Amino acid sequence: MGKVYRITGVPFNTTGGERIRPERIEPAEPDFPLESITGAYWPSRGYYLLTPERIRLALTINVSKGELVEVEGLFYGGRFYPVRHRRLGMPKKPLDGVPWLVEGVILYSGRNTILWNGSEEIVVYPPYGLELEPGQRVRVLGVARFYSRLTLLVDSREDVEILGLADRAPVSSAGVGQIVVGNCTVLGTGRSLKLDCADLRLYGFSARVGDSLRVEALRRPSSLLCLNCTVIRPRELLPNSICNFSEGSFARISGNVSWVKVYRNGFGLANVTDGNCWVLLKLRKSLGITLQENETVTAYGFFTTYRGMPAFEIESGDDVCSGNC
Repeated sequence: MGKVYRITGVPFNTTGGERIRPERIEPAEPDFPLESITGAYWPSRGYYLLTPERIRLALTINVSKGELVEVEGLFYGGRFYPVRHRRLGMPKKPLDGVPWLVEGVILYSGRNTILWNGSEEIVVYPPYGLELEPGQRVRVLGVARFYSRLTLLVDSREDVEILGLADRAPVSSAGVGQIVVGNCTVLGTGRSLKLDCADLRLYGFSARVGDSLRVEALRRPSSLLCLNCTVIRPRELLPNSICNFSEGSFARISGNVSWVKVYRNGFGLANVTDGNCWVLLKLRKSLGITLQENETVTAYGFFTTYRGMPAFEIESGDDVCSGNC
């Protein structure tokens, strides 16, 4: 199929129509007009040209999947019979309904996988059963669709090539789609961690305020995702900095409670003393903390002031404990 021949023979009629009894068959160039179609070759449960309309081909052609091609041939029986073709290369930019090959880093996995190509986020719908992992660098071929965001519909596992992991960079200079690497101290907790080394919060890892971490995380547009994080120094190993007041800095303090005062609104103050050094530990009502005089406490938080006096503020009740802890 798809080749042109010159047939010499004797015509005859049958009940099924006119026939020819061939006497000589030889290859030839067409001396009749051919139709020309330009589109992207797409073998998927059949052979198609995407123009972006799906035009079914009667047979395969020798080009790469997704490649643009100019095909000359004939329509017959609802299919297009290619006679000859000219390769035009892969599409240079995404067009709605046309295949596009893109390389980038996976930012989010799942059914709605998000890929970062260096300039924008692209939604990727991988084939069933294939799950890509954040931080992987991949090359993906799919049919582009312009919904609320550029989307790639991937046809086969063979259309996804895993190239390795994203590039690594220091925390201070990493861009979106890179793996940030560095040592950081936890300054705040919750569903994510606030770090002293980055403006973005870290997701996917649990630690306590004051813990020092070795962080390897994927830089997303507005967050960091932990890929490999470990606690390299628990907060208990921090020095007692009660004598080293520096407003706004994070520290561990430990000492004896010399007095406690609680106001009518529930706000309290505890004077924590160690030798000749002291600070006022601020106790918000929401912390749910009750301290007693002569109790030894350890707290993790930030130096601040209270009415011009040195003070210390903690984030949660978990950041203060009884004893040297």
